[in-house]
Amino acid sequence: MFFRYPLRVISSVLVGIVFLLQFVYFGQAVLGGRYSALLEASTGLGDYPTYALIGYTLWWVSSSPIEAYVWGVRRELQRGTFETNVLSPSSLTAILLGLALSWMLMDSILMLIVFLFGVFLFKIPLSAVIILKSLPVIFLSLLAFLGFGFLFAGLVMLLKNIGPFAQLFEFGMLFFSGVFFPLTLMPNWVRSFAEFIPLTHAISTVRTIFSGGGYSQASSSIGWLVILAPLYWLIGYLLFRWAERLTRVIGYGGY
Repeated sequence: MFFRYPLRVISSVLVGIVFLLQFVYFGQAVLGGRYSALLEASTGLGDYPTYALIGYTLWWVSSSPIEAYVWGVRRELQRGTFETNVLSPSSLTAILLGLALSWMLMDSILMLIVFLFGVFLFKIPLSAVIILKSLPVIFLSLLAFLGFGFLFAGLVMLLKNIGPFAQLFEFGMLFFSGVFFPLTLMPNWVRSFAEFIPLTHAISTVRTIFSGGGYSQASSSIGWLVILAPLYWLIGYLLFRWAERLTRVIGYGGY
C-alpha cells in the first residue's frame, strides 16, 4: 500500500535526505571541515559524513519497529478492526510481528536509498566486505528493538495514543546513542546509560568496520548486543503480555 503511491515514497526519501544533510553540513561547519582529527582520536573514524551517515540510517531503521507497533496498532483501533483481528485464529503476537517486519522492510528500502545517496554525494568508500561484516551487527540491533517494541504495542492497547511518548524515546536514542556526535564528549552518567541501548553498540561496531577494523576491535560492543537482544525481548514481551491481559479485562474500547 505504501509503495503504491509514488509521491508518498518520494516525499519520505526527500525528508530523510534533508534531515541527513542538515546535520552533516552543520557538523562540518562546527568541525571546520569534513575531516576531524579529534573525532578520529575519540571514535576511530575521522570522516564526519561517514560518521553521521552510519548513525543516522541505523537510527531510522532501529526506530521502525517502535513506529510500527505504535502507529500500526493505533490505526487498527481507529478503523475498528483491531478487536476482530484479536479474535481471529492468528495469535496477536504473530499479527504484531508481521506488522513490524513489514514496516521494517519499508523503512529499510527508504533508508537504503538515502544511504546510497549519501555514499554517492560524499564519495564514501564502500565494499562488499564492509556490507557483509555490518549485516550481522545490524541484525542484532534490529532484533533487540523488534522485541522491545512489544512494550509500546501494549501501551497503545491500554492508552490508545502514545505517539508523543514514543517520539520522546526515539529522539532520546538519537541523543544517547551518539548518532551525530561522539559520546566521549558527554558526562559519565550519559555514557553509562548509553551502554544499555543496542543502537549505541551497533553504530560503534559498524563505524569500526567502515574505518577498516574487524570484529575483534569491536568485541565489547558485539558482546553488549548479544546480551541486550534477548534482554530487550524479555522485557518487552513480558510487559506486553501484562498489558494484553489487562486490556482483555477492561476492553479495547475502540479509539
